[in-house]
Amino acid sequence: MSNKILLIENSARDFYISRLDFSLYLKSCGWNVYVMIPTDNLYSEMIDKEGINVISYHLDRKNKSIFHILNLFRRYKKIISDHNFDFIHSFRFQPNFLNVFFGLSSKAKSIIHITGLGIVFSNNLLKYRILRCLSQFIYLLKFLFVNKIIFQNPDDIKDVYASKFFKSKVFLIPGSGVDIFHFDPLKYDKSLIRDSLNISNDDVLFICVTRLIWEKGIAELVEAFNKIKFKFPNFRLLIVGSADIDNPNHVNSDFIDNYNQWDSIKFLGDRNDIPELLSASDYFILPSYYREGIPRSLLEALSMGLPIVTTDMPGCRMTVEAFNNGILIKPKSVDEIIYGLELIIGMNKKTLGLNSRRLAIEKFQSILIYDKIKNLYK
Repeated sequence: MSNKILLIENSARDFYISRLDFSLYLKSCGWNVYVMIPTDNLYSEMIDKEGINVISYHLDRKNKSIFHILNLFRRYKKIISDHNFDFIHSFRFQPNFLNVFFGLSSKAKSIIHITGLGIVFSNNLLKYRILRCLSQFIYLLKFLFVNKIIFQNPDDIKDVYASKFFKSKVFLIPGSGVDIFHFDPLKYDKSLIRDSLNISNDDVLFICVTRLIWEKGIAELVEAFNKIKFKFPNFRLLIVGSADIDNPNHVNSDFIDNYNQWDSIKFLGDRNDIPELLSASDYFILPSYYREGIPRSLLEALSMGLPIVTTDMPGCRMTVEAFNNGILIKPKSVDEIIYGLELIIGMNKKTLGLNSRRLAIEKFQSILIYDKIKNLYK
């Protein structure tokens, strides 16, 4: 009889983008895979068509009331009691929290996956410092009752105090993996997408793919391009991704609309042609000061052989071998972004790109990451 596993995410779209390939890998290894995701007819149907068992539940990310949380608990409990899972593997803060408590009443082994520490560990305002202390306590409770904990970068292990007391449960697996065959620069025609975006061969095209929240460095990035355009009028910037409206720090539409009037900066929103857009670009830039695990967009850029400019922050820094495949800059600084832009265009772009592709193959390709995760299911 095959092992039965439940994977839990707090977004159907994020699961489809980030976890579906892992689910299919487990299925190919003979596992009976279930996924529990918030109700979303479009993505649920797409996942179901891949032969993954979908369990939907109602989630209102804005609703923090005790009644909503209790309803979630009841729904989770029924799902767990109706199935005899061997493993429950959850991703992100809230699913991890619920996984812990229902793991107490289940025979399933529980694995929690910490994909970054988020805004609470990114912002030093008083309310976030208070929430950080509360988060540390919640992490302690989680670690007491789970079987294994996966972190994506060593800084997160260091900054979660409970990790010091549960070393035998803690495992470092760098990122969620990248499909190096799908994100292969040799598969795509660079000129076609540049023509469609009215980008000439003489333009130097930078691309940033991310959720649009301020902590991703969006304001600083745009200001840097505003300042540098007089010195480098052929610089172009594509910003791909949508505003996370459930996040109080999302980039507002007025900001986006204002800069969309410029020739040098384009906000493209969500796109389904990320590999094509990356293939058309010359450099990838992500000036994030958000506490990432390892950003998926950076791994995809590596695999597409792009030189990288990103911040010397947890997770981000793991994708750059300084001056070998890219540049690390200080966070929250317009001047540092300008410094990084000017520095990287003076380097050998082909060599940087080849080193990025090598790094993706050697350290971050999906099969390596998936094997490491599966090996924890014991």
